[in-house]
Amino acid sequence: MKIAYLMHYMKNNFEEITENLDILINQGDDVYLMVNDDDLRDDLILSYCDTPQLHVAHHQQTALPADMSLPRGFIVLMKDALEYEKEDGSFTYDRFIIMTDGMIPTKSKAQLVEYLEAHEDEDIYYEVDNSEDNEEVKKRFENYAFFTNSYDFQKSKTIRAMNKMTSSLVHSFKKREMEDTIYVSYPWFVLTHESAKALADNLAYCSNTFKMCLYPEEMAIATMLHKFSNVDHHNENIWAVGKNGEYILQQPIENVELDAIKESTYFAALAHSEDNLQVYEDYFDAYTCES
Repeated sequence: MKIAYLMHYMKNNFEEITENLDILINQGDDVYLMVNDDDLRDDLILSYCDTPQLHVAHHQQTALPADMSLPRGFIVLMKDALEYEKEDGSFTYDRFIIMTDGMIPTKSKAQLVEYLEAHEDEDIYYEVDNSEDNEEVKKRFENYAFFTNSYDFQKSKTIRAMNKMTSSLVHSFKKREMEDTIYVSYPWFVLTHESAKALADNLAYCSNTFKMCLYPEEMAIATMLHKFSNVDHHNENIWAVGKNGEYILQQPIENVELDAIKESTYFAALAHSEDNLQVYEDYFDAYTCES
């Protein structure tokens, strides 16, 4: 099984990111990578110039959580991966897997492939709400978000307060309209080839519909999959984050704790070596295990 990993990296740790990349590449997979740090990006381009399995993003090089740049960036990476395939079908990707900052696999490649084969022809992501069943989802979409392209947006109370004030003011003058059902999900996806192509073909919908939304990574891709893809959806949470393993909507991701990683977990975040060494040491090479 040929996997295209779509990765976002926000640190500037050359040793860590190269270790993460090599583990995936050495198992026969390709990585399409957005790197926020300019110097690190340049170092990676030079270090991997003879490694065609690594594709450092050049159409959209950076992204931020809570901002349109994140879901849009991942779809651009899908587009890059699809363009890298051979037109005669001699080289194609079977799966496209999104990995946000600090995410690592917690299972071996063999275990992951076994799981994916059990859900052949299905997209795997965890959907939690939609605007048909919950009016609050529509209200959330109608609100405008500002300053999300600030690097400190998630953690700065001042910036978030400015966003809330500005959003309320603008909302009183202009309401966002949406006819499609909006779906809310965790921001990670394991996609089939068909769905990745559907997203790439409709990139403009993502940009036009979800611009100035808060945490659009929780709405854009799931909504687009329902609208543009006919692939069946397997609704399961195979990701672990934070203290109890559960993702919290519209909140910064916290370091994953060891106890939060269960038997059903296939990916975990945040697991940076300098901030979460115990988890990193236990799982950074799990993907290379024999079983």
